[in-house]
Order: sequence, then structure tokens, then C-alpha cells
Amino acid sequence: MTMVNCIRFMPKDGHEEVIFRETSKIYKTLDGALEARLITLKDGEYASIIVWKSMEEFLDVLNRDVRLIDVLRPYVKAYDDGEEFHAFSGPSVDLSSYN
Repeated sequence: MTMVNCIRFMPKDGHEEVIFRETSKIYKTLDGALEARLITLKDGEYASIIVWKSMEEFLDVLNRDVRLIDVLRPYVKAYDDGEEFHAFSGPSVDLSSYN
């Protein structure tokens, strides 16, 4: 079963380029990812969306010494709740099996 994880964040002013560069570097190291995208949301907010081959592949990367949020943390603003990132993840549902 594939896993999906999403992390949204807002770059500090003038730090978009470094975020794009660092995200690209991290994405190139994700052997267990089926797809990895950085998308624009609204008002300068971005989301990293990664589809993983399996829960195990996702957990392997989650337990790495160098994670995307660790690399990006100096370049992002905190949300009103004080958190720099809002994240969620879970197994994907294969809707093609439901007719």
C-alpha cells in the first residue's frame, strides 16, 4: 500500500530560491518515493507532497539524520500557532477497486 505525506510551509521573504534548491537536493535522495512535488498553494505558501512505495519506505526516510523539514526550517516563517510546518500523512486508497 502506498503512503502519501504532505508538508505545508511559508518561506521567509526572499528565501524561495534556496527552498527550491534544497528541496530539489532532498528529493533526489528519496529512493522509496514514487513521486515528489513542491506545489504552490496560496499567498506564498507551498506544500511538499510525496507518494511513497510503502509505509516502510516512508518510515525509513522519516528516521533519517537529514530530513526536509530540518533543512528548510531556517528559511520558513512560523504560522500563527508557532509551528513552522503543518504536516499530515497516511496510506492512499485505491479507488479503482470501488465501482
